[in-house]
Amino acid sequence: ICYILYMTNYKIIVQYNGKNYSGWQAQENKITIQGCLQHAIFNVTGQQVEVVGSGRTDAGVSAYAQVANFVLNTNLEPNKLGRAINAHLPADIAVQSVEIVDLSFNSRFNAKSKTYHYYFYVSQSRRPLLDEFALQLKMANTTDMQKACEHLVGTHNFKSFVARNSGKTNFERTIYKAYIEQVDKCLYRLVICGNGFLYNMVRIIMGTLILVAEGKRKPDAMRDIILSQDRTKAGKTVEPVGLKLYNVEY
Repeated sequence: ICYILYMTNYKIIVQYNGKNYSGWQAQENKITIQGCLQHAIFNVTGQQVEVVGSGRTDAGVSAYAQVANFVLNTNLEPNKLGRAINAHLPADIAVQSVEIVDLSFNSRFNAKSKTYHYYFYVSQSRRPLLDEFALQLKMANTTDMQKACEHLVGTHNFKSFVARNSGKTNFERTIYKAYIEQVDKCLYRLVICGNGFLYNMVRIIMGTLILVAEGKRKPDAMRDIILSQDRTKAGKTVEPVGLKLYNVEY
C-alpha cells in the first residue's frame, strides 16, 4: 500500500483587535493571537501546528493585515479552511484570506517591509468613540511632528527607541517612510514603514513625537536622539491602543 503524505503551506491574512490579548506570541496561561489561531486550526484539522507570524505584535496592539503561515500534512481547499478556522475563533480575530504557497515561504523571514499606523486625536475633551483605537492628545503641533518624522527616514541605529529588555544586539533598521497624516477633523495617524522594527520601537518613536507635538522638544531633536543611541533621551513608551500593523510586503 502506498500512502501519499501531503505537506501544504498555507499563507493567511489575519485581522484582529488586540485589546484583550497578551500580544501575538503564544504564552502559557495567557490568551494570545497565535494561541487562539493554533487552537482553532487544531479544532478544524486535529493537527498541532505552529502559526508563524510576520512579527510579534505587543500586548494590546491590533492588526489590519497580519501575515502568517502554517504547514498541514493534508491538502484542504483554502476558502473552506478559512471559513472553518473562523468558526472557531473569537469575534475579535478573523482570517481574511487563505492561499497555498510554496513550502519555502516563511511569513517572518521573507518579509521585505512592514507598515504600522499609530492613531491619535487632538481634543481638550475625551472622544469616547475614538478612545477605543486612538490616543488622546490635548494639544499637538502636527507640523513640527512632521518635521521630526523626516529625521527617521533612512538607515540608522535605533538603540534610543528600543525597550531595555529587548535582548537585541543589532539596532540598525531602515525606515522607508514616516509621516503624519490627518484622517478626520481631529484624528491623525503616524504612518511608518521599514524593513523591520525593534521591540516597542514605534511606541517609543510616537512618545518622542508627542514631546515635539507639545513643544517640549524641537523637531531637530529627533536627529540628535537617534545619534545619541541613548534610550533615556527619547520619549516614553506610549500605550498600545493607537498602534496597528497595517501591511506587510514580500
